[in-house]
Amino acid sequence: MNLTQTLMDISLGGSNWILGLLIILSVLSIAVIIEKGVVYYQLDKKTKKLWDAMNKCAFRADGLSEVSKVLSDYPSPTAHIIKAGIEASHLGPDAMREVMGQEESIIRMNLEKRLAFLGTLGANAPFIGLFGTVLGIIRSFKDLAISGQGGESVIAGIAESLVATAMGLFVAIPAAIFYNVFKKKIHNMMVYADALAHMTLKIYYQGREQVEEGRK
Repeated sequence: MNLTQTLMDISLGGSNWILGLLIILSVLSIAVIIEKGVVYYQLDKKTKKLWDAMNKCAFRADGLSEVSKVLSDYPSPTAHIIKAGIEASHLGPDAMREVMGQEESIIRMNLEKRLAFLGTLGANAPFIGLFGTVLGIIRSFKDLAISGQGGESVIAGIAESLVATAMGLFVAIPAAIFYNVFKKKIHNMMVYADALAHMTLKIYYQGREQVEEGRK
C-alpha cells in the first residue's frame, strides 16, 4: 500500500517534467543532427573528389607514389585508410589489405560516434511521451475524484496530457529519419573506401609487374 501511494504521489506531479525532459532531448538531438550533417556533407564531397582523382592516376607508371600525392591533396578518413595501406606496402599485399581493413574499422567507429543517441531517441522518445500522457491522465482522474465534478476541466487536463505524446513523436521522428540518413552516408563512404583499397592494391600489383619486367 505504501509503495502504491508513493507511486501515486509521483504520478500526481503530472507530465510537466516529462515535457521538460523531451525538450532537452530535442535540443541535444538537433545539435547532433546539425553537427553530423555538416561533417558528413564535407566528408562526402572529399571522398568523391578523392575517387575521381584516384581514377585519373590509377594507370600511371609512377603507381603508388602518384597515389600518395593525391592523398595529400584530398585529406579525408578514406585517404587515411589508403595512406595506411601504402605505408605497409613494403610488407606485401596481404599486409596492405590487413592494415586498410583495420583502419576502416576504426574510421567507421569514429564516424558512428553519437549516432547511437539518435537511434535510441528515435526508438524510445514516443514511449517517454506516452509515459507523460499516462501521468497526466492519472492526475486528471485524481482531480476528478477530489472535485467530484467532470466537464471541461477534466477534458482540458486529458488534452493537456496528450501534448506529451505529441512531443515524444516530434522528438522521435527527425531523430529516426536522420539516423537512417547518416547510416546510409557512412555506408556509402565505406563502399568508396573498399573500392579505393582494391584500386590501391591493383596499382601495387601493376607497379610490381613493371619492376619485374624491367629486370628481365
